[in-house]
Amino acid sequence: MVAKADEIGSPIEVSSISWHRAAGGTPTASFNNFNIYMGYCPQEMLGTSFMDNYIQDSRTLVHHSGSITVAEGTDEWFTIELDTPFSYDGEGSLILEVAWSSGSGSVHNYFFDAPGSPMRLKSAEPEAATGILSSSRCQFMLNGTQALENGTWASVKILLGAE
Repeated sequence: MVAKADEIGSPIEVSSISWHRAAGGTPTASFNNFNIYMGYCPQEMLGTSFMDNYIQDSRTLVHHSGSITVAEGTDEWFTIELDTPFSYDGEGSLILEVAWSSGSGSVHNYFFDAPGSPMRLKSAEPEAATGILSSSRCQFMLNGTQALENGTWASVKILLGAE
């Protein structure tokens, strides 16, 4: 999936990612050899080649689990803590790639659609080089510490009358 800079808003040190679970699927689902990658995308839409969507050398493995289980109910958020926080600098589009080798059960998440804008690339094979484009994207949240804008402390000093 791709998130545009204006959707993210500002620089952030991402420490976890949450998804909003929707009705459907099974009460619990397990995913084996579960990986999350993050990186920068040179455009606001995706192409059909997974690796060509990344700016060179920006793809970073931020989470690996031998197995994860999702058991949150409908309308609940489930969160995955990253092994390696990702520093998003507030510039450009961000790719969030989720891959697993096998599993049981299924998870349905809330989605929204951006007709004509390929925002998600999917494949049934974790090692596939290409995938099928979709204009729908699941609802997710980047959690972490947002960076302060450059002028923040100067503005505070002026507000408080400091020299």
